[in-house]
Amino acid sequence: MNQDSWISSYQKKRALWLHDGNVKQPHALLTSGKHSDGFFNSELVMEDSNLLGSAALDLFNSLILNKLEVDTVFRVVGPAMGAITLAHDLSHCFSHGRKSNLYPCLCAYTEKEGEGENLRMVFKRTVIQKGEHILLCEDVLTTGGSVEMTMKAVEEAGGIILPFVALLINRSGLSEVKGKKIVALINKPMSMWKADECPLCKQGSEAIRPKGKENWARLNATC
Repeated sequence: MNQDSWISSYQKKRALWLHDGNVKQPHALLTSGKHSDGFFNSELVMEDSNLLGSAALDLFNSLILNKLEVDTVFRVVGPAMGAITLAHDLSHCFSHGRKSNLYPCLCAYTEKEGEGENLRMVFKRTVIQKGEHILLCEDVLTTGGSVEMTMKAVEEAGGIILPFVALLINRSGLSEVKGKKIVALINKPMSMWKADECPLCKQGSEAIRPKGKENWARLNATC
């Protein structure tokens, strides 16, 4: 599917929210601490295994079109929680796309550790081996912070990062992360503001975390 088709798929899953301008309605407080008038909730897409499988296959084909060689990808890695299932499904595509089935494409994920300036991503439950060629992935790229911390974790473990980052959604407006080219199903920049600069806050709209059943329902409610 092309980008418009994937946007339509998100809309059908009610996984794309845009603020309607009504200041009585809340707006999104992002993980980065910034505020926004739009949000892609990829959890509602990734719970559909058939749809996620199609997304992974489309990403796989896009990466091949960008000259990534299938046999060079030893493992797909992304930050928890959003990229865990995406990494799994992408690794499945690479395993089946190899010229030889002598070895599978593996997957792994990083998790947050620490707070504030000490926040980092680490491998807690999964392990990579020194010298492995790693493809990075993420469900939604907003500022790129989680991906950058995952890159650092891979490098510290001795992994070799391949020149691409595979995404379901790129809302950042970026074309690369630390020199790694972004390949995404949807490239749709969305407004983001620091809390003290947010125009919606200044008009009286409340900032809330978009994820979670109750908050997502509040964002999508009509006054």
